[in-house]
Amino acid sequence: MDNMLGSNIWKYYLSTALMQFTFFVPVIQLFYLDNGLTIFNIALLGVIWSLTRLVVEVPSSILADKWGRKKVLIIASAFGILQLAVLILASEYWHFVLASAFSAVAFAFMSGTNTAFFYDTLKELKREREFEKLRSRQLIYEQIPLVIAFLASGFLFQYSQLLPFQLSLAFLVASLAVTMSFREPRYHKPIKQSIFGHFHSSMKHVVGNNQLKAVLIFSVLFSVGSDISYNYGQVYLNYLAMPVVLFGIAYTLKSLLVTASGNLLPALRKHISYRDIFAFQILAAAALLYVMVFTGNYIIGAVCFVLFAIPHGLFVISRSGYVHQRTKSSNRATVESIFSSMAAVTFLFVELMTGYLGDLYTIKTPFLVIAIVLSVYFVYYLAAERRKI
Repeated sequence: MDNMLGSNIWKYYLSTALMQFTFFVPVIQLFYLDNGLTIFNIALLGVIWSLTRLVVEVPSSILADKWGRKKVLIIASAFGILQLAVLILASEYWHFVLASAFSAVAFAFMSGTNTAFFYDTLKELKREREFEKLRSRQLIYEQIPLVIAFLASGFLFQYSQLLPFQLSLAFLVASLAVTMSFREPRYHKPIKQSIFGHFHSSMKHVVGNNQLKAVLIFSVLFSVGSDISYNYGQVYLNYLAMPVVLFGIAYTLKSLLVTASGNLLPALRKHISYRDIFAFQILAAAALLYVMVFTGNYIIGAVCFVLFAIPHGLFVISRSGYVHQRTKSSNRATVESIFSSMAAVTFLFVELMTGYLGDLYTIKTPFLVIAIVLSVYFVYYLAAERRKI
């Protein structure tokens, strides 16, 4: 039985690796711009994405807790496939809106559920102490497909705008096939509470715990800084007139650095507390945004875009590890999604601000606003929040 359940580990690695053949990611905003969309149009797609994610995020994770992780992960992959299919066939703006909504549903069903599935597998195998190490190893296995996809993306896009999307679709279908072979951990038992009762108990667990509440605020604000640099990175680099073929290289280096920093976390945790690692993430995000705002050189801008991977890579592993260690299995997916949904609510307003200021001034203006917000929060974190973690 352990061998059958243990196969979840390598299957999970394989499934997530196949998902990383995202040839379209480094060029999707160029695809939007070439199809006549403005920065505000792109921002509206982000708003649709955030609204849809907000509506679906917590219910999807409650389903994962009540119904099972595997079924929810299958649904996530199915909506990812629908997103790419719609983008390939898109000819009008509402097609892009529909694809954005499908993407958000896929993300929401995947968010929280994937790490809950992995953690529960390790929990049943009595290997939960290895979570951060094995989760970091997952990032390593994802690098080969990411490097291939990102390096090829610019060249594929120049050959055919649709080819990056078509190839990504084929690999996502393969990933779905692997996901369907997962074995549901027995450690996870479907909950008997009502949906609203379960949500209430999960929310109470977060807001009633000063540690988790402090990390929730930190997570939301760091995610805003990290997401704006990533989601609008192509618009920013295009504004600095960086050649298209270099976009894939920048995304490849960023991905490799995310993995390197994420895998560095277990060693750092032996000497540095979570509270200081979180402080570094906020400080680094603010500093990098300031440099991106005040430089006009695309090389410097691209270097800062890539270096954002260091705090982000640490964040991916440290935040998940911190929360999972303080959350029981029956609430794990829902608590994860509460964190994600709070970030989605905040980013909903950030998207609107970014689109408005980006079209009115330049993409650098919303970057500056977020940098100032992170600077203020960093001072507050040191003064009031750090000791709670």
